[in-house]
Amino acid sequence: MADRSSSGATSTDPLPAEPRSDGEVRARKRSHGEAIDHLAGRRVLVTGGGGFIGSNLAAWLAPHAEVTVLDDFTSGARENVSDLRVDVETADVRDREAVAAAVDGQDVLVHMAAMAGVQRTIDNPVDTLEVNVEGTRTVLETALEADVDRVLFTSTSEMYGDLSEPPYREDGPIAPKTNYAVAKAVNERYVRAYCEQAGMSYTIVRYFNVYGPNQDGSTDGYVVPKFVRRALADESVPVYGSGEQSRDFTFVDDAIDGTVRALGPAGRNGTFNLGTGIETSVRTLADRVAEVVGGGRVEHVEDPRPYRVERRCADVTRARDRLGYEPRVPLREGIGRVAESVAPAGGEARSGDR
Repeated sequence: MADRSSSGATSTDPLPAEPRSDGEVRARKRSHGEAIDHLAGRRVLVTGGGGFIGSNLAAWLAPHAEVTVLDDFTSGARENVSDLRVDVETADVRDREAVAAAVDGQDVLVHMAAMAGVQRTIDNPVDTLEVNVEGTRTVLETALEADVDRVLFTSTSEMYGDLSEPPYREDGPIAPKTNYAVAKAVNERYVRAYCEQAGMSYTIVRYFNVYGPNQDGSTDGYVVPKFVRRALADESVPVYGSGEQSRDFTFVDDAIDGTVRALGPAGRNGTFNLGTGIETSVRTLADRVAEVVGGGRVEHVEDPRPYRVERRCADVTRARDRLGYEPRVPLREGIGRVAESVAPAGGEARSGDR
C-alpha cells in the first residue's frame, strides 16, 4: 500500500532536517494562535502528565503557565518530568481526595490519565474500565467543585474501529473494538453531557498513532520506536501479516501543537481529530525505518492479536479550519528524530539520509 493522504493522493516525505537533541525538540516553540495568550500565566493541571504525550505537553506549557502534573507513575516515568519546571503530585486518578487537592485552584484541566497499551488493557479489562471511566468521573466532579474554566479530555482514534472507510470525520460513526476504546467512547459522551449540564467548557481531542522520542519501544511497546530499536540493533523488524494494515502516524510535536491550539477559544466545546491525514501501511513504515536507520530487515510474522483494525486515517479538516492546525513533521523526519533519541551516546543512525 502506498502512502495516501485523506484526499487519496500519494505522499512523498522530504529528507529530514538536521538532527536535533531531544531537549531542543521539547523546547522548540511554535505559533499556537490565540492559545498562547489564553494560557499565559494560567494554572494548568495535567493528569497522566508523566506519560509520553502528557510529559511533552507539560514541557511545552511549563515556560508559559503554572503547570501541575498528577500521575501515579505505574506507566508514566518520573524522569519524564524531573527536569521540568512543574509541580508533581503522585496519586491515582481514582483517589478523589488527592485529585480534589490537585484540582483546587486550577484554571484548566487536561485529563490524559488512563490505562493504555494494547496488551495491558486486554489483560486487565476491569481495571481498564475502573481507571478510565471512574477516573474521568472523579476528574469532572472535582473540576466542577473547583470552578475550573476548561476541561480537555484526550481520546483516541481507536474509537473509529473499522466501521467505515477512512479518512474518519469527528461526526462520523464509531465502532470501538477494545475495552480501552469503549472506555474512551463512554468518557467522550460523559464529558460532553456532564459539562453541558454543569455549564463547564470542554474540549475533546482524538489522537492518531502519536509517536516520538522517549516513547516505549519495548517488545510490548509502540510500533515506531520498537521498529527503530530493532533496526538500530540490525535485528528483524516484525510486521504482522502482509503489513497492508495502515495507520496515521503523527509526530508528538504536531499532536502537542494541536492540543495547545484546542485549549484556545476556538476549541471551546469542540471535538477534534489530531492526525496528519496521511495513511501509511505498516510495511511502508518498516521499510522507511530500515532506510532512515540503515539497518534491520523486514520479517513478516503471524498476527497474535485477538482483533485487528485494517485501516486508520484522520480527516483533520475541522482542526485546520477552526484551530489553524497544520501537521508539519513528515514521517521520515520523525523516524530520524526517534532514531537520534534511541542511538547510544555519541552514536547516530547509519543512513546517509540523516
